Order: sequence, then structure tokens, then C-alpha cells
Amino acid sequence: MDKPKSSGSQSRASIVLLLFIIAAHIAYLLPQANQITEVTQSYPATACPGPISDAKSTALLPTKSIGIRDVTNTKSEFRKNNIGTYSVTRGALLVEGNSSNTLMLQSRAGKWTAATTCTISDPVVWFVGGTANVTSQSKLILVNSGLSDAIVDITSFSENGPVRDIPITVKPSSEKSIRIDSLDPGASNVIVRVKTRSGRVTAYLLDERVRGLNNVGADFVAPITQASNEFVISGIPMKFGNGSKVKHRLRIMTPGRVDSTASVEVVSPDGVFIPVGFGSISLRSQEVKEVDLSNVDVGSKPFALRVMSAEPIIAGVITEVVKGSISDFMWSSGTTPFGTVSFNVYGLEPSFSFVGERIQVELSWRTNTGKKGSKTLIGEEIINWTAPANLRLLTLTNRSGAVGSLTWITNDGVTHLPITPSTNLESATKPIADVKVIQPQS
Repeated sequence: MDKPKSSGSQSRASIVLLLFIIAAHIAYLLPQANQITEVTQSYPATACPGPISDAKSTALLPTKSIGIRDVTNTKSEFRKNNIGTYSVTRGALLVEGNSSNTLMLQSRAGKWTAATTCTISDPVVWFVGGTANVTSQSKLILVNSGLSDAIVDITSFSENGPVRDIPITVKPSSEKSIRIDSLDPGASNVIVRVKTRSGRVTAYLLDERVRGLNNVGADFVAPITQASNEFVISGIPMKFGNGSKVKHRLRIMTPGRVDSTASVEVVSPDGVFIPVGFGSISLRSQEVKEVDLSNVDVGSKPFALRVMSAEPIIAGVITEVVKGSISDFMWSSGTTPFGTVSFNVYGLEPSFSFVGERIQVELSWRTNTGKKGSKTLIGEEIINWTAPANLRLLTLTNRSGAVGSLTWITNDGVTHLPITPSTNLESATKPIADVKVIQPQS
């Protein structure tokens, strides 16, 4: 037979119940502070460099509706150009945030042509290219598109090793030019690291060279965001039509404090192989090395280099081209796999090169007459493709881990671009408070 509960137990239970009822009433009467969070995503604006060395400068916008404004004119709103191509004459350009790339072309008539992708730099970028010897007209361009001072640290590396960090302040909404030969005078093989300490900075490096009164050429050096144990440098041409002469040199460095060795594998439509003497290239820590590729037989079609090392490295290839009256060079940097990239080529007919163990790239485009087209490239190791005439907006979707690049030649010279998105979506959280925060329940 169950024992009856004591009066003390019943009293404690009543007290607990009473306290619960009081707490519930207090919680109901107090202002409610429930919040939900709204996540917003948008593409940041990107910055293009202004004309360098009095070059003709043209921005290829993805569509006519994309807004633009001068970086220095902070009081103006983004304006639509309604053409798609925009001649840049007054300094750096700011392009309204969007999912497609804006390409910047710069050229000097009959001397050189260069191209770069307008972007916002990562906190650390490397430029494998440039020189500080007597031929150098190379310049590092820093664009601060923010509204406060920006501070960056610049470090130059060469065959002589590193030079101490140089802190540079860039004023708000401005562009600053620094000659490469002022960083390490006399150095032949230069690699530059730009580390942003504060601010919104985009860095560009234009490698321009003259020998006396004679033009040697120029090209933008594409940035590399970090060192890696393996780099793939794609889209290296063997010729530009009949009668052209092409020479290549590999520039490489291990930025860490440990010496290393590297091997260089050629990836071409004729096969994949490691040339004799390229299986074990010694690298001294933080010293830039150049390797001549002139004696390597890679066939007659565009090829790629897969550079591997025991320690993280950075690498790029300079290609010197002579064809008729054209004497120019271009830089090809190590690239990483891309997802979906769109840009407007405005009638250019670049040659594309894709490299990977497995390649599946879908291309879709629109021509100058509005006609649409598409193509899917499927293969292994390397695929080369030349764009048809009169293309406008071109979209590439990578269904594999391939890397890619594009190359073209004009009457002024040659240039090279890695295929990489100019920017990525930025996310922000916005708390939304319940109205009961300011209006208690009655």
C-alpha cells in the first residue's frame, strides 16, 4: 500500500509551481527581443588601372548596363557607358560589382599590347615577372578604391635574394605608381610580393622594357595569391603563325626559408614528359632562378608546364615573340582551377588552352549580331581551342578541375590572361529585431 505524500513535499511542489507561473508572466510582459538574421550577398566593385606609360587604355565591360566611375571621383554615382567598351584616359576606373569579369587592354601603337583582369587584390599577391636592370620601365600600380589611407608592404626578390620590406601609404581614392628598378636596382630577375596591411588595394604590375631607343615589349604580370607545391602554367604558345620566332624562360622561386628542388613536366598535345635535365632543378631559398626552355622540343602547338617542388614555390614563364614588325613578350603565370567565368572579348579571337587530368569545359557565347552558340570541350591533359570571329559575351563553365588561359596577338603585340573570376560573392549578416523590442505587449 502506497504511503501518502508528506505535507512538506506538497508545499515544496506548490512553491516551485508558483515560481514557474510568476517567471512565465514576467517573460510575457517584458519587451520581446527576438531577432532573426538576414544574410545578404553581393559582388564588390572592382578597380582597373589607369593608362600606364601613356598607353591607350580600354576597358572591356561585360555588358552595356554595368556602371563605372573614376576612382578619384568619390562624389559621383556609377554611370552606364551604354557602349560596352570604355576608353580610360583619366586614371584608375571603378567598375560596379557584378558576376562577370571586366578586361583591361593597354597598348602602345606598334610596340606592345597587354591585358589584365580588373579585380580587388587578396591580402597577399605575388608577381612573377619584371626586371630592375637598365632595360626596365616596369611599374607597380597600387589602386586604393577605399575611403581611408591604405598601407602595403612591398618586398622584392631577385637572383640576389630578398630586399627588406618597404611600407607604402596610398591615399584614399587614388592611384600610386612605383618603379620596379627603385626596389632592387640592377636586378635582372624580379619577383614582387605585395602585402596589404590595411585598406582596399588592388595591385598591378606592368613589365615594360626598352633597350636604348628600341622597344623590347611589355605585358601585365598576372598575380599569384599563394605559393604551392605544384603550379600549372597553361597556354604557352609555340608560334604565332608562319614566320614567327618564339623563346621561353621559366622563372621560379621558393619563398620559404628552406632550399628545395623542382621538376618541370611538359604537357602538350603530343604527350606528357619531363625533359632531360628538368627532373631536379635546385632552388636556393628566396633566390629567383630562370631556366631557359629554348632547347626543349615541345612540338608546334600550345603547351603547358606542370612545375612541382618539395617546398611551396611560385612560378611563371616569359615568352618573347618576334613576327614581322612585332617584337613583344608576354608573361604566363601559374593558375588555379576556375568555376564559371564570363567576359566580353568584343571581336578579339583569342586562343584558349585548358589543362587537367580530365577536362570538361562548357562554353556559351553571343555574337555581335545577337546569335547564340555553345560548345563542350572534353578530353584529358590538354585541349586548345580558338574562339570564332565576332564574339561578344563568352561564358566558360568548368565541370572538372582544369585550369585555363587565353592568348592573342594584335598588330601591336601579344598578351596572355589566366582564366579566373575577378571577384567572389561577399556575404553580410543583417540582424532584424522584432517590433516588440520597442513596443511591449499590454
